[in-house]
Amino acid sequence: MVPLHVDALPYATRAAIPAVSVHAAPLPNAISAHTLTVNGQAVQELVINLRAPGVEAMPAIANNRLGTTASLAEIAAQNHAIAAINGTFFDAGGDNFPAGALELNGAFVFNARGTLLGFGPNGQTTMLRAAEALSLDVDDPSSSISAMWPWYLNRTSTNPMRVDVLTPYFGPETRDPSALVAQVVRGRVTAIHAGITPIPSNGYDIELGAGEAKTPIAMRVHVGDPATLTDTVLALPSERPVPFSAYPNAIGAGPMLLHNGRVDVEPSVEGLNAADILNAETLRSVVGTDRAGHLIFLTIHEANVWQEASIAKALGLWDAMNLDGGSSVGLWYEGRYLTPPKRPLATAIVVVQR
Repeated sequence: MVPLHVDALPYATRAAIPAVSVHAAPLPNAISAHTLTVNGQAVQELVINLRAPGVEAMPAIANNRLGTTASLAEIAAQNHAIAAINGTFFDAGGDNFPAGALELNGAFVFNARGTLLGFGPNGQTTMLRAAEALSLDVDDPSSSISAMWPWYLNRTSTNPMRVDVLTPYFGPETRDPSALVAQVVRGRVTAIHAGITPIPSNGYDIELGAGEAKTPIAMRVHVGDPATLTDTVLALPSERPVPFSAYPNAIGAGPMLLHNGRVDVEPSVEGLNAADILNAETLRSVVGTDRAGHLIFLTIHEANVWQEASIAKALGLWDAMNLDGGSSVGLWYEGRYLTPPKRPLATAIVVVQR
C-alpha cells in the first residue's frame, strides 16, 4: 500500500505525481495498490495489468446463480481471484437479481440499459453506453413466422403475456406453474411442458406466460423445431448494432463517468435518473481503464457521480463508469479487504491469474 495525497495539487500538475505516472509505465507486478486522498476524499485504488501473463478480468455471479448473494471475499474465493470489486446494481433485500447487463463466456445472461464494460481474451477492453436486444427464432415448417419476440432474459415476471428465456443461471427450474415451457438443447426444441419445468444444463427454456400460451404463438412451437437465440449490443443513444464478439465477458452499470479522458456524465441516455444513484454523496466504486490499457478499480469514501468523475479524471483514467454504491462498495486484494462491503453482493468483477 502506497499512501499518497493529491488533493492539494491542481489538475495540470497531477500527471507528474507517482499515482498517475504509475498508470502509464509498465508494472513490475500484475497489480499495484494505492491509498490516496483526492479532492479531500479517501480513495483506494488497484491498478491491474491485464497484459501480464495469465491475468484476466471478468464479471462473476455469486454462487454462479442469479438471485443469490455472497460476501465479496466468498465471490473472490469461488473464482480463485487475486482481486475483486463489487459489481452492478441489484435488488438487495428483494429477489437479489441484478439490474445491470452481464455476459459470461460469450453469452449474455442478463440484459439492461446503461454503460457496458467488455473484457477480451488478450487484455483488451471496451466501454460504451449500450442496451442489448434479445431475439429468438423458432423455425416452424408450417409457418412463415419464426420470431418469438422475448421480453426478458433470466428475469422473474408474472405478466401472463410474456415470453421469457431462462438459462441455467436463473436456477434449476422455472417458477411459474401456469406457464407453458419449451426446452431447447443444442439449438433445437426437445420437449414442451406445462408448469414448472427443469432448465437444461446445456440449453435454455422458452417460457410463455399463461395468457401468451393461449395465443397462436404457442401453436408454432413443436418438438424438433430449430431454435436460434441471439443478443445484439446496441450503442446508445443511436441504438445501432455494434460488433461485440471480441468481448466474451461484460458487465453493465453506470452512468458513464469518463470517455476518452473527458468527463462525460449523461445519465438520462442510460435510463439512470434516480436521485439516489446520481446525487447522494456516499461510498462509490469505479471501474475504468487508463490510456495505457490498465484496468483500474477505485473505491471513494464519499462522492456524488460528478465528484466521482472528477476524482477518476484526476487519477488519469481514460474511460470509467460508476458501479453499485453505498453499502455494496467493496474492494478485495491479497486475501483481505481494502474497502469492506456492508452487505452480501450479487455480482463482482474479479481478476484471476491462470
